[in-house]
Amino acid sequence: MRIDIRKDLPDFRAYLIERTKAHPANEPVGLIQLGFEFGQSNYIVLVMDTRPEAEPDGEWTNEIDAMIDNGTALMRPNLPIWHELPEGERVRFIDVSGKEIDVMDDPDNLICGIIGEALKQTLLTARTEGVFKNLPKHPRCQLGVENIEGYFGWPKYEDRGKENSVS
Repeated sequence: MRIDIRKDLPDFRAYLIERTKAHPANEPVGLIQLGFEFGQSNYIVLVMDTRPEAEPDGEWTNEIDAMIDNGTALMRPNLPIWHELPEGERVRFIDVSGKEIDVMDDPDNLICGIIGEALKQTLLTARTEGVFKNLPKHPRCQLGVENIEGYFGWPKYEDRGKENSVS
């Protein structure tokens, strides 16, 4: 099985734009968090954390079930459900740089790294394109990406505010 994450980038971007436009104009955002799960249910959620001093503290995980139930999560059915793979199946991913990676030796770390970097690129590109320009924001509003199992997180906690500020 071969999965090219670059083919998912347009969907990631469209989802980000749709969810950003749907955010209420009277609720300033402190953290724009893309959270994801890989291997069991394969979803991505965009959570607009409205706490003025929002931090990457896992608060976004409180939104997951509701977002899946109400259809505001981005489900990724093309990604493999790990326990359903045939015995001996090899899975290769192509990352955002075009590098093909056999992920079978360390699937959690490798795949979450590939997906996380794709989501990070999606956020940074959206920032450059002005997607968040009209979004009401707290002064220290930041961007973040986190895998629910902890295999990927951006930025590193000590690097917050360096490359992930929204403005």
